[in-house]
Amino acid sequence: MAAVENDERKDMTVFKRPKSDIWQCKFSLKGVLVRETTGCRDKVDAQAWEVRRRKEIRDAAEAKRRGFRHMTLSALADSWLSMSEKTHRDHRNNISRVRKLFGDKLSQGKGRQWRLTPGARWGMPRNINVADLTQAHLVELKNARLGEGVSFATVNREIALMQTLVGYAKSISVLTPEPSLIWTHGRNKAASLKLPERRGKLRWLTLAEETALISSLRDCVERRGGDQVALDAYTLTVFLLDTGGRYSEVAALQWSQVDLQAGAVTLFRSKVENESVLRLPLRTLTLLKARWESMKGLEYSYVFPKFIGGAWAGVDRPRGHATQAIQTHIDGCGLNANPKLDRVTPHTFRDTYAARLVQAGVSLQKVSHLLGHSSVLMTQKYAHLCPEAAGAEAAAVLDRIHAPTPVT
Repeated sequence: MAAVENDERKDMTVFKRPKSDIWQCKFSLKGVLVRETTGCRDKVDAQAWEVRRRKEIRDAAEAKRRGFRHMTLSALADSWLSMSEKTHRDHRNNISRVRKLFGDKLSQGKGRQWRLTPGARWGMPRNINVADLTQAHLVELKNARLGEGVSFATVNREIALMQTLVGYAKSISVLTPEPSLIWTHGRNKAASLKLPERRGKLRWLTLAEETALISSLRDCVERRGGDQVALDAYTLTVFLLDTGGRYSEVAALQWSQVDLQAGAVTLFRSKVENESVLRLPLRTLTLLKARWESMKGLEYSYVFPKFIGGAWAGVDRPRGHATQAIQTHIDGCGLNANPKLDRVTPHTFRDTYAARLVQAGVSLQKVSHLLGHSSVLMTQKYAHLCPEAAGAEAAAVLDRIHAPTPVT
């Protein structure tokens, strides 16, 4: 091997063209003819450039021999989406994530027609080979998103998508960056691609806030009569408050998952790939029974079908991510009037459900199961809401220990 490298060094050819101070390079190696500029004015630098270029060619030849190949980032993302459609239940969300990664935006224009706008924001280069990705590309992605004003958590999800794509590339024998990309630095936070996130949001509705919101939604149903969107928003909100389900799980709920006689519902937990059977409180069960009666004879397998305008779309598809009507009522009730509090969104209903149970003395282990968490560690953010039973017990023990010895 050393003899081969020495022979290659003898064949090293760097030269200058007339009236140019930039060194050029020309050589042939493993069937590849290189005729390129080094971009260097110093001969030693030009020779070092040639050494690196030869190494790239040898590495590429070895990778090809072992069955590895180049692939552009765009082609890799398409391949991953094709595979994830078979393995991920949140495939539509993955499509949206990839679209945003490349800077494209899907928006609804006049006539409620969806329109794709390429390059609406900064995006990763589509045609770059995965192997040519550098730390600088991902730092630029991070800085661009921070410049857009998005949260650290949102940036981290996009960096995690890039990490997933690079991991997928390795699994299908696509060449990946060398040296490997560094996603996190344990101690050097400023050098990490992933950003430190603040403690998760914990905003829940008081009973007064919940009553105001429910009243606003119900009044809208009465005012607008047969407007299906208003009724769906009301029923869906009550369902989310009474089950703690994720919006995506409930919006895609099918009647086959509902047992009205037993008063229970089976939710598929998309994030952790498991199922939970939940008992329905009376108010939600009553709403679902009325809904079932009104939908008899209609060919909808979904509890909340897709809608267009103020009516169901007439196709057997789930509602999807359509939270604007609910958010309008949230804001209209003044639930986001205090800028010092975390913003209320439909996800706040899940935190409300959990907070109420924990405050009533339900164990974190049970609440974790009801929320469909993969680990009780994910439920720890509610721990400070637990009644101080343990603290009171500890104080009683210490009081007994330190009690004065009675005089006999």
